[in-house]
Amino acid sequence: MHEKTKYRLHSHDVPYGSGSGQQSVTGFPNVDDANSYWPGKNAKQGDSIGTGAIIRLQHMKTRKWLHSHLHASPISGNLEVEITGGL
Repeated sequence: MHEKTKYRLHSHDVPYGSGSGQQSVTGFPNVDDANSYWPGKNAKQGDSIGTGAIIRLQHMKTRKWLHSHLHASPISGNLEVEITGGL
């Protein structure tokens, strides 16, 4: 959960229509949504993640890994964040 906005990473098995074409990731305010669960490889639920920490997050429902690209996000115009790969 993002401390300032209280939004959580959220994803559905829906690809971006431009840029990388990979599965999109957004922020979502609802706590109880199965598409907002991201088990961490180097962190567990409730851990505070410090600046500069390196962790890997896997989307629980699709088992794909969080990733970023140098493509502009069609939603925010910032850099795109998506999930890709499999088990």
